[in-house]
Amino acid sequence: MTDTAGPSRVDPVEDEARRADRISTLARLYEADGPADLDELTAPVYWPDLAPAEARQEWASLRAWVEALVGRFPHLDHHVIPRCWYRHPGHVEALAALRDAERVNYADTAPGTAAVDWHRAFQLVELRLRDWTSQLACGATHESRTRQPQPVDPSEWEQFVTEDATRRAHRAIASALDGEGRRVAAGPPTP
Repeated sequence: MTDTAGPSRVDPVEDEARRADRISTLARLYEADGPADLDELTAPVYWPDLAPAEARQEWASLRAWVEALVGRFPHLDHHVIPRCWYRHPGHVEALAALRDAERVNYADTAPGTAAVDWHRAFQLVELRLRDWTSQLACGATHESRTRQPQPVDPSEWEQFVTEDATRRAHRAIASALDGEGRRVAAGPPTP
């Protein structure tokens, strides 16, 4: 049997419409200045490497984020995030990691499933914080779960951040003076 229909031909009008649709889709992907440069994306914060000035800025940013998080999720009481969370390095790094994950998962370029990914991370971090906090004396006093943690004392907070910046400056100086190139550990302060 012989095929008498011959080769299939694409309708030029339909082909042009498909081409225009693809060009339009690409244009939307690269609107304005195009997609964000990878260099412009903020990397996660690695607390041990923060310089004193960076630490001061990160402390303020993290505190604001934690306070907003507790406001958004009222079940995050003192059993999960103690009032003195910033004095516990594990809490600091877990909360910073959760904040960094939120920033990436809710970015304009994140896929549609990213919000679910953030909520999975939130669940894991919340469980870890609850476990860690249960082992702390500062989080052991029972309060009604409907009450929010007390706000951080501003003078205590300022003193803590100043002391942290001073420790980091001292470590940076000690590291610079260490003639053998050894690194002096830096990070969130130990309680």
